[in-house]
Amino acid sequence: HVGDAAVALQGCTAIANLASSCDTRCMQLMNAGVGKRIVAAMEAHVGNADLALNGCSAIGKLASSTYVSGQLVRAGADKRIVAAMEAHVGNAGVAEEGCTAIGNMAVGSEGVHQKMMMDAGAAARIVAAMEAHV
Repeated sequence: HVGDAAVALQGCTAIANLASSCDTRCMQLMNAGVGKRIVAAMEAHVGNADLALNGCSAIGKLASSTYVSGQLVRAGADKRIVAAMEAHVGNAGVAEEGCTAIGNMAVGSEGVHQKMMMDAGAAARIVAAMEAHV
């Protein structure tokens, strides 16, 4: 149902809730394929602000595990977060969840994830979010 924004939105919301504060659960979710599904949903519905917010929230919660953040980067989550923040620069919720997701994905990895996030345009999106909402 990647073509159905309502299903994708609720899926991202459920993933975000399941991923809260547990490395084991985050790894189980990633092994089930949620990272690729979130990325696909965000790509298919880039104009949907609610999906952007919940997709960024799910990615941010999943990325609280360094192991999982690497899988998310490899799935293209970094580019989807940046695209969501660019498409919805005026939406404070997307800005907040996007910044959280970028921050969580950048932790650890001895600079690898940070470089990938920078290459995807994360710094420009953070600055734009701060300019729009601070």
